[in-house]
Amino acid sequence: MSKGFEDPDNYLPLAQSLASGEGFSLKGHLTAYRPPLYPLLLAPLVATLGDQVSWGIAGLHLLLGTGTVLLTARAVRKLGFSETRAFVAGLIVAGDPTLVWLSQSVMTETLAAFLVAASLAAFTRSGRMGLILGGLCRPSLLVGAGFCCVVVALLGPGSRPRRLVDSLILGGTVVLVMLPWAVRNRIVFGEMVWTTTHGGYTLALANNPVYYRDVLNAPKESVWTGQDQWYWWDSVNRETAGMPEPEADRYMKAKVIRLALERPGDFLRASIARLERFWSIAPAAAVYPWPVRLISALFTVPVWIGLLAGLWRRRIWTWPAIAAPLQILGLTAVHTLYWTDMRMRSPIIPAIAIVVAASFLKERTANPSPTIPAISPPSDSRRPPTATS
Repeated sequence: MSKGFEDPDNYLPLAQSLASGEGFSLKGHLTAYRPPLYPLLLAPLVATLGDQVSWGIAGLHLLLGTGTVLLTARAVRKLGFSETRAFVAGLIVAGDPTLVWLSQSVMTETLAAFLVAASLAAFTRSGRMGLILGGLCRPSLLVGAGFCCVVVALLGPGSRPRRLVDSLILGGTVVLVMLPWAVRNRIVFGEMVWTTTHGGYTLALANNPVYYRDVLNAPKESVWTGQDQWYWWDSVNRETAGMPEPEADRYMKAKVIRLALERPGDFLRASIARLERFWSIAPAAAVYPWPVRLISALFTVPVWIGLLAGLWRRRIWTWPAIAAPLQILGLTAVHTLYWTDMRMRSPIIPAIAIVVAASFLKERTANPSPTIPAISPPSDSRRPPTATS
């Protein structure tokens, strides 16, 4: 059905199920294994286009990508920066290798990046709060949303009571957006599942004895693939067979907690290694040819230099510009623990572009956004086919 588009995470079958009136189900079973927003967008395309749905996916991703570029540039302009900076930020989003590559797949990254850009643009509009839909697309984005709720109360515009109200409105908005999904899961599973039942698997995928042996204690460029990985997947399926999805999710999380307590040194080393993979300048040499890795590195190195420079600018740590680094910190924190590679950072490319825009070029002084007293900045493989957060 999706000729030309990879669908490693089964979003199209979920969309097909929705389009045919069978609910959010996979292989005939109601599920919360994946977040709902992306399949909900795909469902009308599947229902309308049928076997030609690939054209609809291409058009959807083109619209989302264009919107992400425009919204990122708009956010930069609304922060009071120059048109040149807005152009640079848009160029970074448009040319990012991970976003460009992933737009060819039926995956959530393109939509998630758009939602991050939309939220950041909304934050720059006269201090008004933006709706954060990212949790229904990539639950890992909820951590950055939580950081924003806290910082609104501390650095937002207006008096302390006004800031507290704004913080509660922002947090309440996120909860209200997630509530219908949680209620649906309460009806299906008998308990409120606010995000997905996939988190335990994704956590265990990056924290298990086989992975530690094959990747953590192996040469630096090792990637996890082959027979040992298949055996681990098979063992997980056998261990969780017959469990309801929420129970299996808790079971996998409990296994990781036990492993971390038994092997804290390996867990710490694995967390550091995940940070390295998340912020890598090029994909794994064991999977991708050197020209692809070279193109990625040539694009990414200047962006990372600009990112570091931007993070040391006082302006980026004032409200509302601080929402951009908070999104970066939030997703980085998540993938310090969960499975990661370069593609996992793609939703925060708009936030990275905004920070880069604050780094080098001469600042425009006309009509800047109101600033609030700053806080100090912090001190300074290809994926398995089913690994998403």
